[in-house]
Amino acid sequence: MPDLSQLPVPQYTADQPYHWEYDNLPLKTLADRDLIINGEVDVHAAILRDTAGTQGTLSNRLAQSIDEDGNLIPDAVDQAAHNIAEHTDGSKTVSGPELADYVALGFPTLTNPVPFVRMLSSERDKLALIANEATNLAMSFETISNIVLFEEGTIEFLASESVNWEIEAPNKVKAVLTISTDFAHRHYYDLEPVMIPTDDLIDYKLFKITSTASPSNTFIEGSLRVYVNGVRLNRNQSVYYPNSDVLGWSLNSFTPDVSTGRFTLSNPITDLDIIQIDFDQALT
Repeated sequence: MPDLSQLPVPQYTADQPYHWEYDNLPLKTLADRDLIINGEVDVHAAILRDTAGTQGTLSNRLAQSIDEDGNLIPDAVDQAAHNIAEHTDGSKTVSGPELADYVALGFPTLTNPVPFVRMLSSERDKLALIANEATNLAMSFETISNIVLFEEGTIEFLASESVNWEIEAPNKVKAVLTISTDFAHRHYYDLEPVMIPTDDLIDYKLFKITSTASPSNTFIEGSLRVYVNGVRLNRNQSVYYPNSDVLGWSLNSFTPDVSTGRFTLSNPITDLDIIQIDFDQALT
């Protein structure tokens, strides 16, 4: 309200004569006061119109964010970036106790200003799947000269001339030999074969390499070696070997049968002769 005391309303005095100028003094003063009031009202009206913004009136504009009780309207606050989805990454200088709490969570190098970021719900779910100290993994490989320890970083498994890696979805890795495994076998030496009578009941002519010899437990083709009284026989031609008393010599050879694990001598030997065999068996 303007200060109207600047223009006090004149009153008649006893010494004033009756005259139109004196009679109009109060009216003129009241008119000047009206001008002052109008000027002040115009100023405040302009201010009120400006505060209405684009909402027409100030009350409409206030109603966008404040309810009738003067409380903030949640939807309006969310629109003003209070909703976490509306926030952006940023940094903030926090108090000493608050910083200490963050450091205690497992971040000893954290300093002010502390950076904060938004997190997707899927990111939080993913973090929840990680067990405590999940990175506490170490691998050690013993070599000829020392033990190599890997405690951090990425360990890369490289393919070699003999081993390759095959990936099976979604998370399986399989080592595959790039060379044949036919070379894998076991050696047997100085074994005494098991004698089997032939169909015509001839002894010491038909043998099998072991008592358990079978098509699945036979010898590798070309690996069978047969010795009689210390002399190695040949599968392609007869070879002389001494008799058990070394007073005479006899010819003999053998025919292997890989499919059954057996072999047959071209001539039977006696129970006094010593027969031994060597052979290899596949491990695959």
